Amino acid sequence: MPATPPPLLEHLSQHWKGLLVTGIVFIVLGTLGLGATGLFTLISVFWIGGLLLLAGLIQILQAFRTPTLSRSLPFLMIGLLYALLGGYMMARPAVAAGGLTLIIGAAIALISTLRFLIAWHVRGSTHTFLLIISALIGLALAWMIFAQWPQSGQWVIGLFLAIELIMNGWMLVMVALSARQYQHRDF
Repeated sequence: MPATPPPLLEHLSQHWKGLLVTGIVFIVLGTLGLGATGLFTLISVFWIGGLLLLAGLIQILQAFRTPTLSRSLPFLMIGLLYALLGGYMMARPAVAAGGLTLIIGAAIALISTLRFLIAWHVRGSTHTFLLIISALIGLALAWMIFAQWPQSGQWVIGLFLAIELIMNGWMLVMVALSARQYQHRDF
């Protein structure tokens, strides 16, 4: 049984060139991002801040449409918090990136610890070693983030986004090539 459903491959086989070009564009953008992780980080944080500010303003406006203050106060407060956080992230993206980087580092450390726990529960299986390696790499990455903080806040988010763009680009290229191969199959 094929891993990818044939109807999807059949559809994609008609559009594989566009998929291939999109994948290549993602790879190029990700590679450019690797060369400017600091700028990539600041732009990303600024963008997120802008979205939070906009969301906050929309919620504030909605709160004022509620007839009584007691009913609208929680909505107003949430909107104000979103707007303040978004405004702060836009005004001080480097500081916000540092805070987000700490959260990312903590999440990676926790996830890696949980991988050790999973490895313990499946010890003796053929993949236990890979789980342990994955956990060790994650802990090393978290340690690098914490050891270099606050400087790591200048590059971690940009680096992760650049790598994600490259990985997604390669995924699109591989799917495009699979779709092309499907198009040229012999029945």
